Amino acid sequence: MIFHVIAQHDHSTCNRVKEGPGFAKSGMTWVEGNDKVNILGVWGYPVSHRVFSVVEADTFEDVESLFDFHLGMGPVEVLPVKDLVQLRKDQGFWGTN
Repeated sequence: MIFHVIAQHDHSTCNRVKEGPGFAKSGMTWVEGNDKVNILGVWGYPVSHRVFSVVEADTFEDVESLFDFHLGMGPVEVLPVKDLVQLRKDQGFWGTN
């Protein structure tokens, strides 16, 4: 199952503001995923302290667990999404115009 995740915090809870640029070494390990969550992509919008990611996992709970660290910093929205390209391929319509 694919999920779109939006995580946001503000300047008062931002690890980069607190720890400086070196935070990426220790504070960004979640972008590598884990044995239950495959990270398909991560995009940041630093001006607004927002991160957008697309991940793949079997359950919502697996994704939620990966983002537990962020819950004290700000809201995390986890939205299940459907892969419409794969749906079209599965139904035999891909490349048929």
